[in-house]
Amino acid sequence: MNNADLIKMKKADLSEETIILAVQKESADYDTSSEGLIELKKAGLSEAVIQKVMARSSGSASPAAAAASPAAPVTPAPVQSELFSVESPSIAPPLIQPVIGQDYFTRYTFFQEKGEYPITGYTRGTVVPINTPVKLISMSGKKILLKRLDTNEEIKVDNIQDYSKRSNPEVAQIMLSAEKTPIEKLVPTLTSAIRSGELRKGMTKEQVIMTRGYPPAHETPSIDGDKWVYWSSRFVKLTILFSNGRLTEGRGLY
Repeated sequence: MNNADLIKMKKADLSEETIILAVQKESADYDTSSEGLIELKKAGLSEAVIQKVMARSSGSASPAAAAASPAAPVTPAPVQSELFSVESPSIAPPLIQPVIGQDYFTRYTFFQEKGEYPITGYTRGTVVPINTPVKLISMSGKKILLKRLDTNEEIKVDNIQDYSKRSNPEVAQIMLSAEKTPIEKLVPTLTSAIRSGELRKGMTKEQVIMTRGYPPAHETPSIDGDKWVYWSSRFVKLTILFSNGRLTEGRGLY
């Protein structure tokens, strides 16, 4: 498998999880030069996929050879050990009650596809980073309408209350802030991951929310628990686990 194969899979709208599984399974013939990695990033491949590609290209054997050889000891990635050891004080701004017509900042990173963001929080489409400036245009029925002040794009938040268990004003409260979240106080690895919407082992619960928003409440009724369930797409769930307040397990995380 090479860079062109990855770009084809991305254009076919395969999920990040499926692409990572293919990277792990198929033989590796990737271009991991700076130009090759930039090409993958411009094609929309996530940092998680790109880092899996780099790991497979770092002297890793083909699947057949790996099966015939004794398994080498697995060394934890430096990023993981770093995040578990980093002190992470709370930096979330205070909750407010947003008012229609006022300007705010997004409290967490989310993905919008064709101008819509379902409250289930799928990781499909275009990333809207934390601290994006927005205007709260309206709240009616099951919809909240936001306008990005940096691009003038409108985003419809689809508040499916069977999943969110929240009213429109309650969703606006957890999505919007009167001030920016000072993520620059965190280590660069965390800052980059949060802005990209990519979970990392070692994140605190607050950092996970900044990265992916709140998990749908119909399967995660309380964030006080250590098991949260997100949706990557309509048919793919992502279950993550915490220990001592830190993210420790989840498919495709490192």
